[in-house]
Amino acid sequence: MSIRAKVFTIIFVLFASLGVADFFVQRFVVYPSFLELENHEAGQNLQRIFHAIDRESYYLERISRDWATWDDTHDFMTTRSEAYKKSNLNDGAMDSIAVNVMIFFTPDGTIVWGNARDTLQETGLDFELLQSGSIGSNHPLLSLSPEEKGLRGVINTEHGPLLFATRRILRSDGSGPSNGFLIVGRFVNPAMVEILSAQTRIPFEIIYPHVDERMACGPSGVTTARIDNLDYFTKKDGKFVRVCSAYNDPAGRPVFGIQYLFPREITQKGIASIRYAMVLVISSGLIVLVMLNVLLQAVILRPLQKLTNHASRLRQEEDYAQRLDLRRDDEVGVLADSFDNMVQTIRERTEDLKRANEQLTLLSMRDGLTGIPNRRMFDDSLKQEWRRAMRDKTPISIILGDVDFFKNYNDAHGHLQGDQCLIAVAAVLQQQMNRPADLVARFGGEEFAIILADTGVDGARHVAQSLRQAVMNLHLEHGHSDAAPCVTMSFGVASMVPQPEDGDEGMAELLHRADHAMYQSKRLGRNRVVAWSDEQPESPAL
Repeated sequence: MSIRAKVFTIIFVLFASLGVADFFVQRFVVYPSFLELENHEAGQNLQRIFHAIDRESYYLERISRDWATWDDTHDFMTTRSEAYKKSNLNDGAMDSIAVNVMIFFTPDGTIVWGNARDTLQETGLDFELLQSGSIGSNHPLLSLSPEEKGLRGVINTEHGPLLFATRRILRSDGSGPSNGFLIVGRFVNPAMVEILSAQTRIPFEIIYPHVDERMACGPSGVTTARIDNLDYFTKKDGKFVRVCSAYNDPAGRPVFGIQYLFPREITQKGIASIRYAMVLVISSGLIVLVMLNVLLQAVILRPLQKLTNHASRLRQEEDYAQRLDLRRDDEVGVLADSFDNMVQTIRERTEDLKRANEQLTLLSMRDGLTGIPNRRMFDDSLKQEWRRAMRDKTPISIILGDVDFFKNYNDAHGHLQGDQCLIAVAAVLQQQMNRPADLVARFGGEEFAIILADTGVDGARHVAQSLRQAVMNLHLEHGHSDAAPCVTMSFGVASMVPQPEDGDEGMAELLHRADHAMYQSKRLGRNRVVAWSDEQPESPAL
């Protein structure tokens, strides 16, 4: 055999070995990484759908809590007041809060008042539970323990799945005994699905009546998957992956199914890359057989090795900002550009998903009524500012404010006007903050809290006086207040310089001081500012 034949034979063997190696790298390294990323994104999208439905459930829970923890409601369950019915229990009230079902019933299950409506058509609905006149103690709507004040979840009804919230009826201060229950509900209908699809930017559909999630995806070729605590099924469906799962009731029983189609753009680009690689290897092999080993090494092997190493780094480091940037005009350059474009697409999709998750997180940190930060964001910000003040050895102050005689305001003007009052108060408090680090949050009910970093007690007292005056300047009429003829607030101020030995437990002490200062301001007549001091006595709850 001639040397030329031997050389070409050796090159052919090397080329064949390279082709096999490239196939295995693409098939068992690159392609599985795309499948893993595809399945992960499909699961995250499903989580977003579940979170959107849960937000509707949380909204119902807040409505039931506001209505059930109210002296007027508690009295209505005893007196059956017609004035209460006329003022609050009407079709317009239900339509305004987008509630399909509202039921008041006694502890023994007797329905005192109930209504079911189609809020979109603004028409009444026949509801079997209302026609029975009572609710059994073993009904899923009442599956809460004696220690629980409320329950939320989903049940089956003749009109489809119903998201509900059950709440014990108590007085406005949360005291008992409970003299009944309130149930509010909203149907999971096509209108809700359309709204949630727009919110999540994921077109999905509800499978009702419920069928097994695996069968919803198809009788065969179904794969089981899990993300966090969510189990779901997937099935490849052409250019899409069909994702299926079930939404359960409080007892863990499936009520309705959820499915959507996830586009397989990631794996399609992965497959295209593998095909590019194989075509490149084959076409380059013909050239290699002619140009011998030197050209093969210079033109083919090194670029392919760089591509393979780049793909492995992407899989291991998940840094999608890296680029090959080979700047070649041959097939290797086309493959590299396609791979870079594919990675850029993955990066953009990942960033879009990250922004969407950040938006969801931001929404969860805001009070749904007033739009200002809620208690969760307040706690996170307080911990951050507390630790910063501990490091810098600077003071941190908290102001707690409470709307004076707000219960009387609600009783006189109704909950809707009371909500508008809280919105106005929150807005004017926010306007008084002059520094980016200052934070105004809704602390709970009619209470608001302000964090002032790097501010001592004198500065905090000055800010509190400005807040008190700003609220009075709203001139919101309040004829049932003993403090003033308009809406006013009482403020308590507390300030500390955190010490290392205090740890995070010192935050609770700071809140405790501000709370007692606020109640001291109420005890002294309201519509005033009181700063905490070591000599200040304990103040009883008002």
